[in-house]
Amino acid sequence: MATAGAAFVALGATLVNASVANAAIFALDNSHSWATGSDTLESVLGFDMVEVPNDPLQAEFSFISTLSSPLGSLTFNPVVEKRDIGSSWQTWSHGYDEEVYFTGNSTNFMNISLPSNIAAFDLYVEPNNFFTFQIEVIASNGSATTLTQNVQGFRGAKYFGFYTTDGDIISHIKITAPQAALGLAAGEFRMASSQPVPEPASALGLLLVITLGAGSALKIGRGKRERE
Repeated sequence: MATAGAAFVALGATLVNASVANAAIFALDNSHSWATGSDTLESVLGFDMVEVPNDPLQAEFSFISTLSSPLGSLTFNPVVEKRDIGSSWQTWSHGYDEEVYFTGNSTNFMNISLPSNIAAFDLYVEPNNFFTFQIEVIASNGSATTLTQNVQGFRGAKYFGFYTTDGDIISHIKITAPQAALGLAAGEFRMASSQPVPEPASALGLLLVITLGAGSALKIGRGKRERE
């Protein structure tokens, strides 16, 4: 049994090395969120994730085109509207109660340009309408990787994470929801500017499991309620 386990780790390392050569950006779904205690990007893969701070000087309902951080600015196109959870944005998830950034009821997408040399990025997203919708997030830099998850609008905000390998970077994030979602909000942005030191074969085997396991679980929303 021990021999079979060792063979699995070695095989995992081989497959991960092969996949790294063919893909620049990898995706992590909600099961790898820091809010669930797993924090795959930081605790498992070793990225030094830096939070993008909220701007206390911007009033609720302000239109925002940039957010500053220690690693550089995030730029939104089109501009987004600052909403406070529990006030102008009613619900989120995992106890977060600060601010999020809303596209508006008639816009179903959000474009975010990242600072230079970003090796990992994560965020939370929730639709405006209280039904469940497929939310698509694309991380790109020439090549692109897409992660789609079903996200409920009532206390259902979900985590989307992305990371790069072999010196590649992420320069752009695009978030899209169906028109029936009546817009979306994103928040809790984090990013890292450099990749961690390569892990030994055992960790690479785990990386294979993480990469292959990125998916989504269907949740059925009940009721319909538009945020005011």
